[in-house]
Amino acid sequence: MLDIRSLSRQLSSSDKKTAEVRVVVDFKRHLATKNVDKKINPVEIYDTLDRISEKGPLRPAQINVLQTWYEQHQKEKDVILKLHTGAGKTITGLLILQSRLNAGLGPVIYLCPNKFLADQTCNQAKDFGIKYCNIDSQGLPDEFWDSRSILITHVQKFFNGKTAFGVGVRSSKVHSIVIDDAHACFPTIRKAFTIEVDNTQPLYSSIIGLFSGSLADQGVGDFADIENKVASAFLPVPYWDWQDKLSEVAQAISKSANLDSVKFAWPVIKDVLRDCLCLVSGKQITISPHSLPFKVFGAYYNAEQRIFMSATINDDAFLIKHLGVSPKAVSAPIKFAGEKWSGEKMVLIPSLIHENLNHAKIVSHFSPPVSKRNKGVVVLTPSFEKSKIWEHSGAEVAKSDTIGELIGRLKSGNCEKTTVIVNRYDGIDLPDDACRTLILDSRSFAEDLLDRYQEVCRANSDVMEGKTAQNIEQGMGRHIRGEKDYGVVMLIDPSLIKAVRSQHARRFFSAQTRQQIEIGLKIIDFTKEELSDGKTPIEVLVYLIKQCVERDDGWKDFYVEEMNKLSLDTKSDSIVEMFIAEKSAEELYASGNVSGACSSLQKYIDKAGLTGEEKGWYLQEMARYEYIRSHIDSNKLQISAHRNNNRLLKPKNGMVIEKLSPSGQRRIEAVKKWISDAKTNEELSLRVNDILDAMQFGVLADRFEGAVHNLGIALGFTSQRPDKQWKAGPDNLWCTRDNEYLLIECKNEVNISRREIYKDETGQMNNACAWFSENYPGCKPVCIMIIPGRELANGAGFNCVVKVIRKSNLEKLRRNVRRFFDEFSKADLADLSEALIDTALRSHSLTVEDLVQEYSEAVRSHIN
Repeated sequence: MLDIRSLSRQLSSSDKKTAEVRVVVDFKRHLATKNVDKKINPVEIYDTLDRISEKGPLRPAQINVLQTWYEQHQKEKDVILKLHTGAGKTITGLLILQSRLNAGLGPVIYLCPNKFLADQTCNQAKDFGIKYCNIDSQGLPDEFWDSRSILITHVQKFFNGKTAFGVGVRSSKVHSIVIDDAHACFPTIRKAFTIEVDNTQPLYSSIIGLFSGSLADQGVGDFADIENKVASAFLPVPYWDWQDKLSEVAQAISKSANLDSVKFAWPVIKDVLRDCLCLVSGKQITISPHSLPFKVFGAYYNAEQRIFMSATINDDAFLIKHLGVSPKAVSAPIKFAGEKWSGEKMVLIPSLIHENLNHAKIVSHFSPPVSKRNKGVVVLTPSFEKSKIWEHSGAEVAKSDTIGELIGRLKSGNCEKTTVIVNRYDGIDLPDDACRTLILDSRSFAEDLLDRYQEVCRANSDVMEGKTAQNIEQGMGRHIRGEKDYGVVMLIDPSLIKAVRSQHARRFFSAQTRQQIEIGLKIIDFTKEELSDGKTPIEVLVYLIKQCVERDDGWKDFYVEEMNKLSLDTKSDSIVEMFIAEKSAEELYASGNVSGACSSLQKYIDKAGLTGEEKGWYLQEMARYEYIRSHIDSNKLQISAHRNNNRLLKPKNGMVIEKLSPSGQRRIEAVKKWISDAKTNEELSLRVNDILDAMQFGVLADRFEGAVHNLGIALGFTSQRPDKQWKAGPDNLWCTRDNEYLLIECKNEVNISRREIYKDETGQMNNACAWFSENYPGCKPVCIMIIPGRELANGAGFNCVVKVIRKSNLEKLRRNVRRFFDEFSKADLADLSEALIDTALRSHSLTVEDLVQEYSEAVRSHIN
């Protein structure tokens, strides 16, 4: 007798072995049609699947994109398929691959961003009745090679130097690949080409030793921090020194090829080592190609078709350079035009509803636990430092070993505690009641050295603005995971508010998010009436949240009406053109055509009308290309690159330091211009908040020093960052009057409880003072160090008079600056009185004399 339960267990087992069943009745003999061809139309295939009962028919969007692929895109190498979150991308991709197998075109692979999502995809394939297989301890299974089932795996298994799919000439032949959530896959794919070595390994010391001279030339202060293992400090190895010492580098890496951090990437990049970027930090060394050599992964590079799944919010232009996707696929993705938006999102900006709804108020109100709450409140913060204020107020912070448990708790309906998640704006799904209120407390900043390098060098570029927008958008969408999902998202940080309020930055958001932001701004206007009726600001905010979460019909109808006004995206081609130019230049350079590579970038510079920062970036790329042909011409290009963007590499020789001098305006005029440049009172407030939010202990040094630089300009001085711009000198320099300067060293990342100033820190200040004396003869600066302690440690000492700004005085300075600019919150910014500005500067202790005397204190000598 046939044991059905035993057969079922066999069919559903993880090894997917085919059960051999004795045929009792040969039903095929009784078919009217003797030869039944397998269906290859993916929509028709779906109707033949033995799916579980809860899996209903395909949705209109799925039918549309599948039919479009089947009728128009089967023969294209690259295809981008876009569906809204929760619209069924997984089964759509699986059906396309099953269509390939039914047509006799295999093998096929479904790639996921990580193992968790690969397991999830396997479960979905099982529920839909699609045959699949996995990589096991024996390697790639026969049913994959025989094109009998879809191989489901994740990118880390596929992209690595030891991959079962082979590298180089040993690469496997694959017909079609689906890459699910291509944007989320990219960081892991890039790691396949990247060597990362921590500071405990001999290879780290070897690389530091090889390049210590050129690294110190690029920033003596940063290099001192690197030597002292300061994790946030980093420097790039100059390309000229890297190329000159290539043999020594190769020998050092080869000797460490057994390290886990080396052995998976070394086979992939060793033949393009010359064209790698090396970044050195106090924590690790990162080595990665400027352009990823995908040819080494033949299974990917030579696949007949590659289908990239992407959410509708994502801008896919970066796929051109970073995953080698064709520009045509990026410009014409497959998407369902009949569905312009999905899900319901109430975007609230509390501080714009009322000034009392500031960061502290939101934290104090939403942190404490709420008994019997069954709808989640989740906070996203960029760092554990930022999360402390939430934790101290009653929220629970997810750690790496507890995040899974806490998310599981939210999904089970246990939502009494507010949950804080750190620096995870993607990869976290909080659907339905798991999270109905999401609070974004600051945007996340790059931790990966490669991304940090771009953030530093191209801070104001379109590509970085686009990344920032995408980062924020991913954060805003963590809790809206389907077309019927709904929730509130609150933005409570100045950098986030600035991004969504700025017309320039907002153009990088998707049309759906832009419309949701517009709805949020309309809500701000509507709340004015409620506030005038006597309700407190926090009451108004809570009522608004309840209208969304408790499903107020008026809100629902208003949201649908406003979202239906949405028009489809008409994005600029400028970023697409940029990535095409970058990819073309790298390919020409790799082929040995240096002239063609430089010409490609020069044409792009001219066509795009680039100036300043971005022009400098591309001139440095041209200088790198030129170095293998002419060291002299390369250095000339590098001088020009640094002149346009002094955050780039300092040229080997020929750099001229530009002395900082007064602007030519009176200080009052300079302050007036800075204020009036804001155009609106709201924008002024955002600009001030952006500066002051970054001027706190614990913030990344680069952001802090950037804020000090911007504060100097806001207060009417000329300002410079010599260590960043000239690779020597102090962190910050303000020219307050003719021949009068504030020389500032920032040590805001040290432990806030530390009382002492260490020897290496006084040494950096002494070097900065010596640099100033050399470049500003006859001028005497006021030397200030921003640091928690003021007592000199053993062996520490200053060669000049130095005062310190500690936490209490830094807070006092921030407070007075905020109050100064608040004086103009209701003024006509285009017609400010100079007398009012002068009076406000004096009233809030911001004269030059005040800045020297009110906020700093003397250093204490070491007491034994």
